[in-house]
Amino acid sequence: MYIDIATDFLIKEEDIVGIFDLDNTTAAGKYTINYLNEMQKAGKVTYLIKDIPKSFVVTKNGQVFVVELSSQILKKRLEIK
Repeated sequence: MYIDIATDFLIKEEDIVGIFDLDNTTAAGKYTINYLNEMQKAGKVTYLIKDIPKSFVVTKNGQVFVVELSSQILKKRLEIK
């Protein structure tokens, strides 16, 4: 099954390692910020946004997708089958 994480952008459900809320994770501390900075330097961050980013999705291959949808919306999309 695929999940739509941004306008016309699908990824396989089984490839998702985690969905993280940007407000809560970046406020939580330096580890998330360091992780995102390192992934950015490695060229593994893809921004799928036109507005304010709300969450990010990490996949098995280490790719990080920054998206406008909240983590709650993405979770609901995973639950609907």
